[in-house]
Amino acid sequence: MNTTELKLEIIKQFGTQYKFAEAIGWHKNKISRMMQGKYIPDLNEVMFISDKLHLNEERFFEIFLNKKLPNGNRVAS
Repeated sequence: MNTTELKLEIIKQFGTQYKFAEAIGWHKNKISRMMQGKYIPDLNEVMFISDKLHLNEERFFEIFLNKKLPNGNRVAS
């Protein structure tokens, strides 16, 4: 998960991580832990976040499936 890009989307749409947490009914610590890589959301949570941020398919892949193969190709292209 690309937390930098996720944070950009959250700030762009909600202003702060705290306001995003309030809007989706999560505790602010859960969002903070996720951004620090201490908490990995499950598939249902990823889909919930994606829906709340109105991410298109390309942006979804950039944020949640931003893994690259050893040859430099993206896994989800």
